[in-house]
Amino acid sequence: MLRLMCLIFLVCTFMFANGQSSMGGIERADYLSNFAKKYLEEGNYNKAVDYEQQSMNIIGTIYGENSIEYASSAIILSHYMYLRGCYGSSNKELADNSFGMAIKNLKIAMTFYNAVLYGFEKLNPKEKYLLWQKVCPLYDRLFPCYVAKFPTDSLVADLYNSVLFSKGATWRHKGDAKKTDWREIQRAINPNDLVIEFISPVDLDEENIIFYALLLTSSKPPRMLKLFDIIQLNKVLGNAESKFEKDLEIGKLIWGNLKKELNGIDNVYFSASHVFHNIPFEYSPIDINSYYSEKFNMYRLSSTLELTSHRNRPQYNTAVLYGGLEYDSYTRNNVGRFVSRAGLERLYNTDVEVDEISKILRNRNIKCTLLKGAEGTESSFRNLPGKSIDILHLSTHGRSERVVDSVKYSTEDNALLHSYLALSGANKSLMYPSTDKKDDGIITALDITQMNFNSIDVVCMSACESALGTYSDDDGILGLQKGFKVAGANTLLMSLGKVDDEATRILMVEFYRNLMDGKTKLQSLRNAQKYLRNVENGKYDDPKYWASFIMLDGIN
Repeated sequence: MLRLMCLIFLVCTFMFANGQSSMGGIERADYLSNFAKKYLEEGNYNKAVDYEQQSMNIIGTIYGENSIEYASSAIILSHYMYLRGCYGSSNKELADNSFGMAIKNLKIAMTFYNAVLYGFEKLNPKEKYLLWQKVCPLYDRLFPCYVAKFPTDSLVADLYNSVLFSKGATWRHKGDAKKTDWREIQRAINPNDLVIEFISPVDLDEENIIFYALLLTSSKPPRMLKLFDIIQLNKVLGNAESKFEKDLEIGKLIWGNLKKELNGIDNVYFSASHVFHNIPFEYSPIDINSYYSEKFNMYRLSSTLELTSHRNRPQYNTAVLYGGLEYDSYTRNNVGRFVSRAGLERLYNTDVEVDEISKILRNRNIKCTLLKGAEGTESSFRNLPGKSIDILHLSTHGRSERVVDSVKYSTEDNALLHSYLALSGANKSLMYPSTDKKDDGIITALDITQMNFNSIDVVCMSACESALGTYSDDDGILGLQKGFKVAGANTLLMSLGKVDDEATRILMVEFYRNLMDGKTKLQSLRNAQKYLRNVENGKYDDPKYWASFIMLDGIN
């Protein structure tokens, strides 16, 4: 079969040379590329590289070397060269040369894609999504694997910049993508700061997710450190006999591998990746008596690019608070003292919560709008965009269902539909679905992405699972937090799990008390957690009461 294909190829080559082929240039390029794939399947990496190179040359002649077609072909050729370097020769010099050529071609593609995406912010949301779907494999999957193979200072710096670009393109709050240099971040940090971009590409050799940390300090350029793979992580999660043991082992995997990097550090700024989005690992225990969040100031960021902005202390003038909402029908599930915010029963403490918070805010001359009972409708929420709001507090039920069916739920929109907040009247809508999705008492993450919340500095989701979502290689975390960031909100306070009704009220009230006393957002949360843990001689000391609440982009 292979001999027949070779004969066909020779005949076609002769016809091309004599000007007798009826094939057009693009057909010829496709033909050569398909031939390269066949050779790749046979394990003939040299031939695969040769024919794909010919295909790319033709595409460059037709479309030009500054075209998306040429850049896409360069990616394919780069991958073939990478495979030749891995498997195609026992000659180290040839293998190293193959890797070098692979990286060269990959950088050709990246240079072009950077130019294309430079005007990313000018596109409408649909155009952004379609374009990013084409280029994100380059930024989020291929390039990290190549850099991991040859982690030179130059390539690691390029990778850090590509990660910043990627996160800016997919879910940064302004929705813009622009060329960014890691030096901008370095100029914004201090000697006692450690900046970490976690990434999780799929290893090209083993098809296994590998977790890396891209590290940046005020005195050194970006460095790349391999942490562990998904198999190691799953083994830890599967073998742990208790939640404490699981949290302890996760802490060892992440922070234990960074132990040397943490020497002399006070502030850790990190941006999560993959499953890290759904783990509150800033609260991982060091031992039975202490936590990493007590030893370091842990700042969770949507992107470490956030360090270049939002550093000034905000001035608060207006606030909107939702609480004590009427969901209808279901009764309160009172099991012991742990009343979960996981169902759609009436949450009586949320009524008290927003009343106490409003008193604290009004004492600071902040204008408060309370939406309680039947007033906290979806329509009232949809009327918020465009208004001058500094603080939005949502004390209610939250739900997040991880989407795993890649066939049925193949788009970002469908994933965002599975994270939502419940407002007044939600029970009726859940029991008797209506075709009127504009006022069914359910606000989804997708709904929020289509709103304008640029004026909001703090969104506090005092609700179960409000930080959870479907994590993906391309889009970070597809849930409520992405919804609010895309809509323009700055800092988010939210939960990665089910939360107790009474404990949450205490935590939230104390958070606002600290914030209004002039403390930073992170200090306000940490002090509130410490306060809660000491209530009634440690009634709420267990991490299940305080360690599920995380803060995103709270750097001021």
